[in-house]
Amino acid sequence: MTQNTDMLKKIIKNKMIKIKNFVIIFVTLDIALISFSIYKGDNFLISSQSAFFASLLVTLASFFGYKKMVEKKIEIGDIPKEDRDDIEILEDKHDLYNKDRDLKEVIKEERAKITNLKSTAVNLGKSITGATSIFRILSYGVLFLSFLYLNNNNLLNIGAYLIGLAVVPIGVLLSIFLSLAK
Repeated sequence: MTQNTDMLKKIIKNKMIKIKNFVIIFVTLDIALISFSIYKGDNFLISSQSAFFASLLVTLASFFGYKKMVEKKIEIGDIPKEDRDDIEILEDKHDLYNKDRDLKEVIKEERAKITNLKSTAVNLGKSITGATSIFRILSYGVLFLSFLYLNNNNLLNIGAYLIGLAVVPIGVLLSIFLSLAK
């Protein structure tokens, strides 16, 4: 059990986005957003920055919620034991290329997993803790309240708000691509 846990922790540690790169990318994107906002004027800065920080908060809260859920699954041993090496697990998650396994059997197993309502409910119950973490709910509240505040005080620029929201997913994609490139 500890060998399996150590291997999974190693995979997570090796494949996770480095915090330093994450911060550099987001600071750079925010500086670019601020520069563009100053150029545009007309409440563009306040709208884009409030959306950017609220979206970043939602992303970080979601990450930590799911990270906590995965760590809990590792601790209780809910993750099945794998006798394969790290790269083999990543490339062939369902062990489809194993010569000893019949492809028809694998397809039947996967279809049974998909159509089984009970397993779907169990999986939903296991993953709901990551989706409903208090940090995630509060961060969505911040996003909603920032929108209401800007709208009620006639400071909202919808285009700037949408750009501010879009910068975070773009930054996450850049972080992932840069981490994979190394």
